[in-house]
Amino acid sequence: MERRELLKSLFAFVPLGVSFAGISFMGLSFLSPSDRGNVERKIFATDLEDIPLNETKRFKDLQGKDLLLIRTGEKEVKALSTVCTHLGCTVYWQKEKSQFYCPCHQGIFDPDGNVLSGPPPKPLNTYKVEVDGNNVYIYSKDKEA
Repeated sequence: MERRELLKSLFAFVPLGVSFAGISFMGLSFLSPSDRGNVERKIFATDLEDIPLNETKRFKDLQGKDLLLIRTGEKEVKALSTVCTHLGCTVYWQKEKSQFYCPCHQGIFDPDGNVLSGPPPKPLNTYKVEVDGNNVYIYSKDKEA
């Protein structure tokens, strides 16, 4: 094989090989994504005494999503999403009825986020909460930089 033919072959097939390797890598990454970007972090939310019994306090997680912290017992706090699972409207806590209410289509949820009535197809999203002494912590996922 002459030098000129060898160089033509290299310039033709090397870029194709590199392109094929890149496309193969992207395809494999798509089919089996890693979960390295989602890191669960324990973040301080509030002091326990700042949430009276059977009341709520708004909080934003690390991704900027609104949550409602609801104190259901002496040392028991739950964290629920404020987004209705029906069409994404904002739910509100009705203290006098001890329930969450979605004004868009009259969806009603209990203090645990379970659907009591209305069109919502599933319960409100919940977050893991830890009460350590007087401190309330929420576990939230954050994307690694």
